[in-house]
Amino acid sequence: MELRCCIIVLLLHLTGKVSLQDSANKFERFVGDSVILPCLYENKQSNVLWRHNVSRKVLNIINDKLSLENQDTIFQNRTESFSSEYPKGNYSVMLKNVELIHAGNYTCFIEKSDEEKKLQLFVKEKPEKNIQKLGNSSMNAKSQKNMAFLIALLGLTLHLI
Repeated sequence: MELRCCIIVLLLHLTGKVSLQDSANKFERFVGDSVILPCLYENKQSNVLWRHNVSRKVLNIINDKLSLENQDTIFQNRTESFSSEYPKGNYSVMLKNVELIHAGNYTCFIEKSDEEKKLQLFVKEKPEKNIQKLGNSSMNAKSQKNMAFLIALLGLTLHLI
């Protein structure tokens, strides 16, 4: 029984290493990519303020309408919000064609409740194509080996149970 538990814990640990996902509040993108910065709130709000590194204005949602007034120039023609989602409490923002200057801390401030959600965006230069292909193939091969190992381990676990 103890062996089964150890194997299951090992499987869970290894599957976490194979999966490459953004964490809940941290996002990593390459220059030129897009990213959706989530901001979900249980109750419908009328005023939501998005800020970058505290002072740069990304966008505002005022009385359930998108406001780009006084938007910082680094965000002009790069942001999108989803007005059809506002009634559901979704005030997420899509940032398109990110540049290195977009890296940093983002805050979604829910005005009436004084609540805020803090997110962090990391932006890296895209690797050169030759290096990228090599990196992807070696990463792909490594992932395939890990997956084959996990499947074999799962089969063994099921056999032992």
